[in-house]
Amino acid sequence: MNNKISVIIPCYNQALFLEETLQSVLKQTHKNWECIIIDDGSTDGSKEIALKWCDFDERFLYFFKLNGGLSSARNAGLKFAVGDFIQFLDGDDLIVTTKFEEQLIDLQDAQVSISNYFSFVDGNIELSAQQRYLSPFVSETNFRKEIILDWEYRMSIPCHSVLFQKKLVVDSEIVFNETLPNHEDWVFWVQLFYVSKKIKNNTNVLALYRIRNDSMTVNYALMRYGFNKAAKILLHYFKEKKEKDLVNAVRIKQNEIKNKNKKPFFKKIKAQIIGKLIHFYKYVKSN
Repeated sequence: MNNKISVIIPCYNQALFLEETLQSVLKQTHKNWECIIIDDGSTDGSKEIALKWCDFDERFLYFFKLNGGLSSARNAGLKFAVGDFIQFLDGDDLIVTTKFEEQLIDLQDAQVSISNYFSFVDGNIELSAQQRYLSPFVSETNFRKEIILDWEYRMSIPCHSVLFQKKLVVDSEIVFNETLPNHEDWVFWVQLFYVSKKIKNNTNVLALYRIRNDSMTVNYALMRYGFNKAAKILLHYFKEKKEKDLVNAVRIKQNEIKNKNKKPFFKKIKAQIIGKLIHFYKYVKSN
């Protein structure tokens, strides 16, 4: 291996942030990399910024495609990648200068390295958005099951926290599921971890995750739908692999998704009755 890293940046109308993101790649202390910018049908100035960087440094590569969503952009990047290792990086996030150098040390005897991350409020890199932080770490001995059971409610892995061997996705034909409206990253990491022999947790903060104002709004119904659909995909995947233990883990996760934030029937009734009594008391008091 020559330790070449393929950085895959999907970009859709992120001209406002792209320059800073590309700068964080350029500053890496490990210099053997290519940076593949997949323009997913942007209509802002993303193309002009990307081409400027390609002219500045030939390690930056630009590809345009019709808009197909985040998963299809990442999959396109995987097809173009020629490096030994893969680094996903969204067009508005940042990586620390020593990220590649530090995680390549981890990958001397592992297939996947996961770094810690810092979530910051857009416009102020010093201002932590701690309410958006969940640990990215799973046990290095029980990672296949834990990433199924703990995802989103107890842990979450920003895509740019991870550096991994490209061989894993090539040999096992792992790609992002383009039918999912969300949680496609969960399915991808679960499958990647499944085919990995060893992972390493790197406790250093090497990824910076930008929290934008427009990312605060969440369609919870759509997220729940996507989470359930992703679980069904994983259930089918592990049934085909005849992995009974992991099939079991997915079923446990399905029940957790189903019951999350769902009050028991009698508690709901009790809350409704109390609410009506309070309303009635206020009415009587005012009259």
